[in-house]
Amino acid sequence: METEEYQRMFEVEDRHWWFRARQRIVLGLLRRYADPSQASGLCVDVGCGTGALLAALGERGMGVDFAPAGLGFCRRRGLRRLTRATATALPLPASCAAAVFLLDVLYHREVTDGETALREAHRVLKPGGLLILTDPAFPFLYGYHDRAVHGARRYSSAEVSGQLQRAGFKVLRCGYYNFFLFPVALAVRLIRKIFPAAENSASDVVLPPAPLNALLTAVFGAEAALLSRFTFPFGLSVLAVARK
Repeated sequence: METEEYQRMFEVEDRHWWFRARQRIVLGLLRRYADPSQASGLCVDVGCGTGALLAALGERGMGVDFAPAGLGFCRRRGLRRLTRATATALPLPASCAAAVFLLDVLYHREVTDGETALREAHRVLKPGGLLILTDPAFPFLYGYHDRAVHGARRYSSAEVSGQLQRAGFKVLRCGYYNFFLFPVALAVRLIRKIFPAAENSASDVVLPPAPLNALLTAVFGAEAALLSRFTFPFGLSVLAVARK
């Protein structure tokens, strides 16, 4: 992404409804599915961005990102366990990690081979280690936000599940999340396609007014509990949990 987008993310990530709810969801999945024998093991956040999830992981966390700007913002958080690398060539030994996060990484245009990235995640995980993956869903939702953050593609759950299996993973779950806000986002995207405004070069990463931000956080965050029992048939993003 451009440096300006990292700056926008860094300024709002700890408060913005989407980042806060996503973090709650993925950490809940980590607690639910992780092998108890690896409870204190290394967690690698590939494509760590400005480091909010990495900060939440504490001493367990290691951040990997190719963008110097992102790593710079991680250091501003006081994070030091960082390395500059691509998702397709992780500078880590085999079988060293208890968990790997790939959160909205595979769809980036800089990741030219998603399956290679998944095989790298598989390589660095210990036997029984967990991969938690998210990516934007459904190509017809592609819009200016995706272009602004260098997104090249959006996925179906079937595509992600197939890639995970070909990379050697056992898929524990693969479906969608951000289900409740899907109709609103779909309507907005369709309106923008029918009545295109002037081209917007910036992303949607803007902090809403406090009452709206709180409401959206509650609506999206409510899925954290439901995802322990349901797999949603559609949503704004694909969500997968897989084991080595």
